[in-house]
Amino acid sequence: MRRKFLHGVCIVIVMTLAACGPEPAPELNVTDIQNTALAVALTNIVMTQSAMPTNTSVPPTPIPVTTVPTLATLPTSALATSIVAPPTNSTPTPDCYQPPPDELLGTTVQIRFVNESGGPVDLSMGMYAPNDRGECFTFAFFVGRNTSEDVTVLAGCYWIAGYQNGPEPSTPRVNYICLDAISGRYVLAINTNTIGFPE
Repeated sequence: MRRKFLHGVCIVIVMTLAACGPEPAPELNVTDIQNTALAVALTNIVMTQSAMPTNTSVPPTPIPVTTVPTLATLPTSALATSIVAPPTNSTPTPDCYQPPPDELLGTTVQIRFVNESGGPVDLSMGMYAPNDRGECFTFAFFVGRNTSEDVTVLAGCYWIAGYQNGPEPSTPRVNYICLDAISGRYVLAINTNTIGFPE
């Protein structure tokens, strides 16, 4: 009887110790395995798509910057010229949206841009039509805050637009202005919303 009792006590002790042991590892079910495989596959697809090259356009060719000697101050009588209203059908031709070469063949004029807008200005200045040599370009200039910039462009009719990046950004512009070699040099003032001859 003692043996039976000893066996019974041993079984109770073993059962008690087994009940206090660590929990068994969780089992994976089929649904969890399928969901994990799907997530891995979709992640691989997304990573493959993001690594593929995109249809990005070629960056534009940098516009060469030429240094022009400083112009002498002009008398105010030389500035008296008018801004001509554009013809009703005037739009720039597509050939005019290209940067100028290093050497201009046609008649040139000199312009001094005076920045009075309160911030630095990036300017674009495009011709409406080709000149007598077939040249038609869009020029780009930078004029610092409260400074002036002297530039040389082809004689002709232009649109001029800028972006002033000061405390209060703005877009100064003029829709139509003609510059001829007869008048020689021009001074154009850049204000918050306009570009034109100083008053």
